[in-house]
Amino acid sequence: MMPADEWPTARRAFHCPWAGFLAAPLLSGCALPVYDTVDDFEPFTAAYCELTPAAASGGRVPGLIVGADVLAPEGHRPDHGVHIRFNGQIGAVAEFDALRAAYPRAAVLDCRGRAVLSPGFVNAHEHPAFSHAFPDANLNPGYAHRDEWRLGIGGKVQLPSPEAYYYDPGDTESTAILLAMELRHLLGGATAIAGTGGVPGVIRNINRHVRDGDPALYDAEADVTTFPFSFSVVEDLEDECAGGPVHRFPPVGDNLPFMAYVPHVGEGRSSSCAARAEVARYLERAQRRDRRYSLVHGVAADREDYMAMRELDVTLVWSPRSNLALYGETVDIAGALEHGVRVALSTDWSPSGSFNMREEVVCARQVAEDAGVALPGEALWRMATINGAYALGLEGRFGAIQPGLRADLVLASYAGGDAYEAVLTATDEDILATWIDGRAVLLSGFLDESLSGGNCEALDGVAPRVCGVFGVFGLSAERFGDYLEDTVPVNDASGQAACGPSR
Repeated sequence: MMPADEWPTARRAFHCPWAGFLAAPLLSGCALPVYDTVDDFEPFTAAYCELTPAAASGGRVPGLIVGADVLAPEGHRPDHGVHIRFNGQIGAVAEFDALRAAYPRAAVLDCRGRAVLSPGFVNAHEHPAFSHAFPDANLNPGYAHRDEWRLGIGGKVQLPSPEAYYYDPGDTESTAILLAMELRHLLGGATAIAGTGGVPGVIRNINRHVRDGDPALYDAEADVTTFPFSFSVVEDLEDECAGGPVHRFPPVGDNLPFMAYVPHVGEGRSSSCAARAEVARYLERAQRRDRRYSLVHGVAADREDYMAMRELDVTLVWSPRSNLALYGETVDIAGALEHGVRVALSTDWSPSGSFNMREEVVCARQVAEDAGVALPGEALWRMATINGAYALGLEGRFGAIQPGLRADLVLASYAGGDAYEAVLTATDEDILATWIDGRAVLLSGFLDESLSGGNCEALDGVAPRVCGVFGVFGLSAERFGDYLEDTVPVNDASGQAACGPSR
């Protein structure tokens, strides 16, 4: 593994917020181009956006204004602008003309009427170290509890866990596999992933710091402990579920009150005694109200549980595709919504879940329709953005376009109609730009040529170009693909598990 004292350098190597999207030509490093007067430059116009570079500002960095249909917490805001500060934070959010008047020397990317600007999706539950593998040939929806497929108990076929990959700068193959996983999620609209694993400096990674190098990899923390009670709950509760004495688990979630608690709970059918017992015990623990509580999967929860979750402010982190692939059922989404439960979407992992967040949105919508629930675009968008950040206790950091939050943003082409649907259904060809901490990581071809001077690299079969990533890991776009045989592709979801038995 990388020595701990080298990890911060790896993070800093990527933190170049303005490289790749302010003006062309760029000066060396992260410097902004400046002009003697506002009249010294000519705007650049492309298919979707018009660029006006930054003017001279007496040594100050004036930032970037992006004009578009803006999806803010309070709703869809046409003809608005977002000021991205040079430190990677969102500054002002206001009507476009007012924003330009307030920041007359800022660079401007005017995409109004042709693009929609959204916070990136927040994937509230993933297993990045394992999420490179296709579903196992034995995957089936016949399991009643996760212990059955994990441990092969009850006569059920055990599903082997994929090999785990963790970042090692000396191992180019594992680095490429992890990088592919993160790029897959970026192309699917996510700018943040909660779970163990990943590479420093690309997508925003979220997990508890337990090793020396973790602060460089996980730049935000949440306690995403996998199983809060035991790694063999069915066995532990065998006597209790047969009418015997109540089993006592060790205390859970007691030592990190400053951090959201986001574990797997009730992962199994509603008929599973063990899964039901997990839900009951977890909600009993949440009655302390001493920290943010979220509940991942929760397939076994019922409507009484939903009432308690609403009262205790417990967010349900929903992964319908994975639930259906393993257990043949998922949460009672109608009951959860009727009782006012906050719901966040997540992909779980590639062996049974969606390959990216947009695919999870498709599955969630299908499942809801089957249950007689119409989920409008805005509701799904909130599940994928604001609610995901809230589930992780990080709504004050990202997940919304709001002054003071980090500039984790996705700009997608927009031809009118429902702006939320434009974000939820965007293909990679629709992505104009993706920023994390105000740093461009994806740029469409025309923006790359005009804004970065061609400093981004193209991948085969991928429309937007990847900016400032491969070289830091000692890779090129050509070499990158050489390490990805038999792993989930960056831009092809055809091999993922079906969203239910008929799909």
